[in-house]
Amino acid sequence: MPPQRLFVLIAGNFFVATSFLSVGGLLSDISASLQVPIEQAGLLIAAFGIAAAVCAPTLATLGSPIDRRKLLTGSMAVCALANLLAALSQSYDHLLLARVLAAVTSAVYTPQVAATLSMLMPEKERAPTLAKLMVGWSVGAVLGNPLSVLIASVSSWRMSFAFIGVSSAVIAFFIWRSLPSNVMVPPLNWHRWFQVLRSPALRFLTAATMFANVGSVVMMSYIAPIVGSVQGIAGPALALLLFVAGVGSLLGNLLSVTMVRRYGATVVAYRCNISSAVMLLLWPLFSLWASAIYVAQFLWSLGSSGFPAVQQARLVAVAPMLASATIALNSAVTYLGIAVGASIGATAWTLVPPRFMSWVGFVFVLVALTCSVLGERAAQREAAAS
Repeated sequence: MPPQRLFVLIAGNFFVATSFLSVGGLLSDISASLQVPIEQAGLLIAAFGIAAAVCAPTLATLGSPIDRRKLLTGSMAVCALANLLAALSQSYDHLLLARVLAAVTSAVYTPQVAATLSMLMPEKERAPTLAKLMVGWSVGAVLGNPLSVLIASVSSWRMSFAFIGVSSAVIAFFIWRSLPSNVMVPPLNWHRWFQVLRSPALRFLTAATMFANVGSVVMMSYIAPIVGSVQGIAGPALALLLFVAGVGSLLGNLLSVTMVRRYGATVVAYRCNISSAVMLLLWPLFSLWASAIYVAQFLWSLGSSGFPAVQQARLVAVAPMLASATIALNSAVTYLGIAVGASIGATAWTLVPPRFMSWVGFVFVLVALTCSVLGERAAQREAAAS
C-alpha cells in the first residue's frame, strides 16, 4: 500500500479519535457554560457510545455494498458537519444531538477502514498494519485532545469543536483524492452475523473489548473533574496532562507494532490488560502528589494503549472472511463499553471519592483479562476442530 494513502487513512482516525475524546477534556467547561451538572454533561459521552454501538453493526451491514472511497469520505464529511453543529449548539439538547450525529462517523470510519485494509494486505502484514492504523487514535490523544482543551482555555469549547469540524472536512477531501474507486469488501448479511455470534472465541474476545473500555472510561471520562478535585489541575495544566498521557499512548502503540511481530497479538493483549489493571489499582497512591499524576497517566497509557489494535488483529485471525463483521462488532462493543462506563462513572461520581474512581475501573479490566484468556482458549479449540 502506498505510504501516502496509509498516512491519510491514519489521519482520518486521528480526527475521529479527537472528535470522540474531546468531550472528556471539555467536560467542566461544557458543564459551566450550559449550566448542567458534571454527571449530566458526562452523559454526552454515554449517548455517543450508545449511538455508535447501535450504528456500527447496522451501518456495516447496510454499507457493505458501498464503494469504500465513498463510504469513508462520507463518514468524515459527517464528522465535519456534526462538530460544526456542536460548535453552534445553544443548549444541552442541541449539543446532545450533535454528539449523536458525530457517533455515526466513529461507527463507520474506524471499523470499516480497518476492514478495508485487512482485505488489501497479505495475512502476515495485517496485524502490524492494523496496529499502525490505530496510531491515529493515539496521536489524537497526544495532540488532538490536549489541543482541544488548550483552544478551550484561550477561547471556548465551541472553538474546539469548530477546529475538529473544519479539519475533518479537509481530511474528507484527501481521502477522496487518495483512495481508488471500486474498492469493495465481502457483502454482509444476517447469515454472516450468525456465524460471528455462534463462535465462542469471537464472543469472548468482543466481551474483552467491551469490559476493557468500561474500565478505562469510568476513569477517563471524568479525568478533568477528578484531577481538578484532587490536585486542582485545570486549563493548560490539564492540557499538559492529556498530552503526557497521549505521548504514552502513542509510544505504547508504536511499541505494540514491534511486540506483535515478536510475541503475537495475544501476548500483547494480555500485557495491555495487566498494565491497565495495575495502574488503575495504584492511581490513588499516585494522586497524592500532582506531579505523580502525570507519571501515572503516562504509564497507564503506555501500557494499555496497544489493546484496541491487537484486538482487531485477533478477531481477523480467528475469521478472516468475517473481518468486516467482526471489526464492526468490536467497534460496537467498544462504544457500548464507553456508554456503560460513562453511565457507571456518572453514578460513581456521586458515590465514590474522586481519588478512588480508578478502583471502579480496575474491577472491569480484570473481567476483560478473564474474557481475553477464555477467548484465546476458545480460538485454539476452534482452530483444532477445523
